[in-house]
Amino acid sequence: MAYETVAANVAQVDVDGATVRVSWKCPATGRIVGESTASMQADASVTGRVRANVRRNIVSEVIFGAARFLAGRIGGAAGRVVNDAVYTAASDLDYKASAGSEYTEASRRAAVVVAFETVKDQFAWDPPTQRYIAR
Repeated sequence: MAYETVAANVAQVDVDGATVRVSWKCPATGRIVGESTASMQADASVTGRVRANVRRNIVSEVIFGAARFLAGRIGGAAGRVVNDAVYTAASDLDYKASAGSEYTEASRRAAVVVAFETVKDQFAWDPPTQRYIAR
């Protein structure tokens, strides 16, 4: 099944790490029909791994560069305390910013299709409109 086949049924998509949570609707009525989840698969291609690594490195440099700048502006013991606090916050931001970098739009779409399979029985294929409608 192709993503384009179920795209009209997507009410909302939330991504949390590798988990994709989808709210489903009837495209004819707009009524919310259900919700399901699926896991994204990381892009294992060489290009995908290189792209993810570059993205992670850029995010890390920006976040830790800002942290070093801020800590450097404050000297002495206070600067060390601020440096530790900023480094801890920057580490958390870096993790959150780069956590999904190995996932692509294609892997998100594939997960949406997998998630639809679990709610598919709540829909019927409508040949004239070429879409799934709620039963």
